Amino acid sequence: MNLRQATLAAVTLALASCSSMSGMHANNPTNESFNRFYAQLRKEAERKGHNPKLLDAAFDGNIAPIPQVLKSEKSQPEIVRTFAQYTGSMLSAERIARGTQNLKDHMPELEKAYARTGVSPSVVVALWGIETRFGEVQGTHPIIPALATLAWQSPRSDYFRKETFAALEVAQKTGKEPSELLGSWAGAMGQCQFMPTSWLAYGTDGDDDGMADIWDNEADVFASAATYLHKRGWQKGQPWRYQLAAGFNEKGLKLNTRGLSEQETLSFWQQRGFKVPAGVNLTGGTKLRYYKPQAEGPAYLLGPNFSVILSWNNSSYFAWSVLSLAETIEAEAKN
Repeated sequence: MNLRQATLAAVTLALASCSSMSGMHANNPTNESFNRFYAQLRKEAERKGHNPKLLDAAFDGNIAPIPQVLKSEKSQPEIVRTFAQYTGSMLSAERIARGTQNLKDHMPELEKAYARTGVSPSVVVALWGIETRFGEVQGTHPIIPALATLAWQSPRSDYFRKETFAALEVAQKTGKEPSELLGSWAGAMGQCQFMPTSWLAYGTDGDDDGMADIWDNEADVFASAATYLHKRGWQKGQPWRYQLAAGFNEKGLKLNTRGLSEQETLSFWQQRGFKVPAGVNLTGGTKLRYYKPQAEGPAYLLGPNFSVILSWNNSSYFAWSVLSLAETIEAEAKN
């Protein structure tokens, strides 16, 4: 089905379902609710300067929510797995071996991104490996319908509404057919799994061909990931964790359900017994977080770069896994 045919089919279906209580949608409250939402979304897209026909075409004639998307939001790995289970799967022997080899194989492109941003090549490769198994698993959900589903019925509906409109802009700027924009259930796309707003803000042309292609061009994938981290505050060469010695005063700290504190200044932690390791340069304004991922395990202070990874994915399990994998493959590559 071409764009014009998809548009006509989608508009016809939307008008029919919104204007009448007869037929297949008449007694289905879910479809009625979504169709009302969709009509409003379409009008808002047009008001914002987007082509509403691209929205119609993304649904390819079937304007309906995607139940699996809503189900996936409630069963994310970060929610249902323990720290050991999650990090164990992310730091598998296979991923470490492949990450080490990819670090070596792609060093010219990675070094180019490093020279521009200061972001370690191993960190970029670790993100690539954890997000999509080094580009192999980019997702099969239609991005725009998935985002529209979440904008309709997610606790973060405003966020996903914004991402829906951004996805329309991605389709316009890349020339991709809307129905061909595929990715994760949450709307992340490409080998580095950027949300649409992230591609618009941080997508970077890594090989000077005039396009930030995060789907098929690895130089662009690396450049875009490095740009994101750099602009979010990555500090070149800064350690990401410091294991705390016995005697550190952790009483009264406010921790979330994962054992992670908010950021506090260096002086705050020094008053509790933290001593800056020799050879490490931490200024007084440096913000650190306390983290004890397992009740019976060691505790750490986490540096600013951990918080930068959290801005990519706000899961302490994810950030820990990325930086641990980066540390491991960098060491393995030197052997």
